[in-house]
Amino acid sequence: MKLKELPRAADVKVKIIGIGGAGCSSLNRLTDTVSNNVRMLGIDTGSAAAHLNDGVEALSIGNGFGSGGNPETAVDLFSEYESRVVDFIDGADVVILLAGLGRGTGSGLAPEIARITRKSGALTIAAVNMPFEFEGRFRNQSAARAHELLESSADAVMTMYNDDLLAGGVMGGSLNDAFVNADMNIAAAVNAVTLALESSPERALSVQDSLTNAGELAVISGASTGLHAGSKAVVEAFTYTSSEFVGVRSAVVHVLGGIGLSHGQVADAVDKVREEIGMSAIIHVSSERLIGMGQEINVTIVLAGIGGEPSSEKKFTPFIPMQRDMANAQVMSVFDTPVPRRTRGPVLLPTG
Repeated sequence: MKLKELPRAADVKVKIIGIGGAGCSSLNRLTDTVSNNVRMLGIDTGSAAAHLNDGVEALSIGNGFGSGGNPETAVDLFSEYESRVVDFIDGADVVILLAGLGRGTGSGLAPEIARITRKSGALTIAAVNMPFEFEGRFRNQSAARAHELLESSADAVMTMYNDDLLAGGVMGGSLNDAFVNADMNIAAAVNAVTLALESSPERALSVQDSLTNAGELAVISGASTGLHAGSKAVVEAFTYTSSEFVGVRSAVVHVLGGIGLSHGQVADAVDKVREEIGMSAIIHVSSERLIGMGQEINVTIVLAGIGGEPSSEKKFTPFIPMQRDMANAQVMSVFDTPVPRRTRGPVLLPTG
């Protein structure tokens, strides 16, 4: 998996829209990770749009007091602002929508905006969080209805379940910590997809093809340190989810690490993903080094086409270990961040 040359950047215009309080919160997480070329817009009926980070455009609709948890109210408030969204998405090749479902603004506006962006011709991907089970039947039913509408109005829906944040006892902190972790998961997933779309033109087209009309998507992530951290992070990602993934057609795998990140750990992570989803799925792999992460390795996996027939299409020359049977050749595209980003200075350890 050693690359001899850096990929040429693809000319793909990606725009991101955060909807409601959860969507705007996820936008703020993304400002430190996505490319400066990606335009972002936050929309809310409450006060979340007023607290967006610098560089994020804001659209406050209504009187600033929210929609009262009623999706229909949010849609009514949005009707006179629809032209603003149309202007924002003009010229976009890909639009990613971020929202938390179950409340008024996210549940009401996410399907509506997805319809608008898809009508414009842009590949429309919705990345959403489903509420905790303990948040009640009303909120969960509202989220389920909104999710069903999104599946028919967007090309693909990346679904993250808040209950998975508590699976296996991995969350030992407060409920607020769980929501922060949900923001981080959705931001990591969007970062993985945008990095894939900004790689070489050929690979960007392959990723777009994988996500167009992909139907149900799922996003899982895990982290680990030490020997074989990449594969252990993948094991954690698949262990702490309540979902079963059958017939996955393709996957976007993003490996994020600090000074300990190596090609071997990326290869271990991909091998473990392959064990979970089968040999026929197309895997798009990216890796990124953030110095401040130290020895930690984080793996984010976006699974596409769940429940369908795995694709056997070979878009690129596969990386085939010599000891494996040629009949089981893996289909894989690989791209890296051209320039590693330093989030803080390296920690100098005592030499004595």
